[in-house]
Amino acid sequence: MLSSNQIKHIQSLRMKKFRDQHGLFMAEGDKIVRELLGGPLEVDMLCALPEWISRWRAQIPKELTCHEVDQKTLGRLSTSQSPNQALAVVRQPAYELPSSFDKKDLILLLDTIQDPGNLGSIIRTADWFGIRHVLCSHNTADIYNPKVIQATMGSFIRTKVYYTDLARVMREHKGQMFFYGTFIDGKNVFDTAVRLPAAIVIGNESRGITEEIARFVDQRIGIPSGSHTDISGAESLNAGIAAGIMMACFRHMTG
Repeated sequence: MLSSNQIKHIQSLRMKKFRDQHGLFMAEGDKIVRELLGGPLEVDMLCALPEWISRWRAQIPKELTCHEVDQKTLGRLSTSQSPNQALAVVRQPAYELPSSFDKKDLILLLDTIQDPGNLGSIIRTADWFGIRHVLCSHNTADIYNPKVIQATMGSFIRTKVYYTDLARVMREHKGQMFFYGTFIDGKNVFDTAVRLPAAIVIGNESRGITEEIARFVDQRIGIPSGSHTDISGAESLNAGIAAGIMMACFRHMTG
């Protein structure tokens, strides 16, 4: 049974300052928790309904601290309106940013993406297209925000996310990697010759790519709204959708 202090400790992980302080985060849901149990990340604690534990006991490491909880307690721990059977407390991995990238690499640079849902869906899509490195500006939403973790649907386990000075990375890799920035007035991505290694730069949901980052972009690219300019009245695409279209285009054009 969980003590009141343990419950408060897990609840505190909803806030970034406590996630950073303890080096932990929470992940919820049957699929995500089962992937974690068989994956490379270190699970610190497991809280789950008795029937879930009974069903998946063979996958739970014997050394893992495992607490049986009832639906009410799981609801107190969960950030979801409909708690889903299991919750894991996980150690934040210490990824070291590579000093160089493979000549066939395609990576993402996220410049001030602030919506947790967008960040989660971008990471999930990156995983689908085999993109293993996502570099975020320091003011991008926190990967360990429970909403981001949930939106990735487990892709955070396979895709490495780094928080770094994007301008410095672009300056250091200039000439070694081609940087494609997404802009509303950019060249039609479908008419763009893509070369690897490459980075797709995705900007903030409302303001786009910052000036500091834009000056390091090699090619400005965009997604056409239709065959005629009067077809669509939309001002722009959602950042997560735009990133997905870009990733699909780049993978198609580079094989």
